[in-house]
Amino acid sequence: MSLFDRLIASLTYNSGAKIISVVIAAVLWVVVLGSRNIEVTKDIALEIITPSHLVAANDVPEKVTFKLAGPKAFLRAILDRPETPIRINLSGAKAGMVTYRFFSDNISLPIGVKVLSVTPASIMVKLETVKKKEVPVRLELAGNLPEGYRITQATVKPATIKIKGAESKIDSISEIPTRPIDLAQLKSSITMQANLDLARQGLEVEGVMPQVFIEVTPVQANFKIKNVQVRVNSKFKAKLDEPTVTIFVRIDPEAITSLDRSQVYAEVNLQDKQKGRYNEVVHVHLPSHVGLVRVSPEKVKVTLY
Repeated sequence: MSLFDRLIASLTYNSGAKIISVVIAAVLWVVVLGSRNIEVTKDIALEIITPSHLVAANDVPEKVTFKLAGPKAFLRAILDRPETPIRINLSGAKAGMVTYRFFSDNISLPIGVKVLSVTPASIMVKLETVKKKEVPVRLELAGNLPEGYRITQATVKPATIKIKGAESKIDSISEIPTRPIDLAQLKSSITMQANLDLARQGLEVEGVMPQVFIEVTPVQANFKIKNVQVRVNSKFKAKLDEPTVTIFVRIDPEAITSLDRSQVYAEVNLQDKQKGRYNEVVHVHLPSHVGLVRVSPEKVKVTLY
């Protein structure tokens, strides 16, 4: 059998089912294309590629919006599908202004769907030389501490950071403020990474992000915890003149009833001491939500034997 004969045979084999399939597909296609058209918008992210020594110095849109019209079934599929960002390749550009225009073919569409508009229709990118600079970090605090507490220390470490970005933006910056830290609910000391609003300005930090440390201490007690056992940290046997102390604390009244006493204890550290008699400072251990105001007595007499 010749090649032509085999081709004819394959086309005519089970021809009835094939004809029905083609007819059904054609009918469905006509129904879809003939259905009522609707309008939708589709956003596609932008990605700008620049040379390593240049950076965009102006605000550039993060996305492009396409207004589309077509059959509802097609548009639903387009809205649900993920899109590859529109890449603007400026890797060969020089410093200065560059204009880039968007067209309907920036988005892939099936037959029957058309682009009504593109927003923005074009963008201008101002390319500037990348510059680096070391600037201080300013800690911003907002609100007031709860009654009975005060700040004893508030620092940022390191106190300066190196930033990089467009030359004109770097030249205009003398310091970087942190985003305000709300003090209203702060009842204990915190250590956290500084939150710097740099991305919006097109800036980056080179190196380690600074840490914020705020030390909060209570200034007055609203409860006292009696008969707190004093532990002696020593390699010898110990005898305390006063085996218990009273701890004055600052704590929410709602939390005092559920306070776990096993997390409240006092301790004197005599690990490096030899046998003898000592008058040592009492160290208090409390849950993080409980603020220590003072302990009575502050020192206890201990005999090691």
